[in-house]
Amino acid sequence: MKNKRDDELFLRERAISDARISSELEGSQSTVATRGDQDAYVRGEISLTQLSERVRSRYGLA
Repeated sequence: MKNKRDDELFLRERAISDARISSELEGSQSTVATRGDQDAYVRGEISLTQLSERVRSRYGLA
C-alpha cells in the first residue's frame, strides 16, 4: 500500500528527472555537485528552497 511518503518521493524523483532531461535536450548537463544536491532533495534531506539556494549560489545567482 502506498503512503504519503511514497507519493512525495515519486513526485520528487519525477521533478528531478524532468529537469535533467530538459537540460540534456538543451545540450547541457548538471554538474556532479548539482546532481548531488538534486539527489539529496529526492531523498528528502533538503527542501526545494534549499536546492534552489544551493544551485543559485553555486553559479553566483544568489
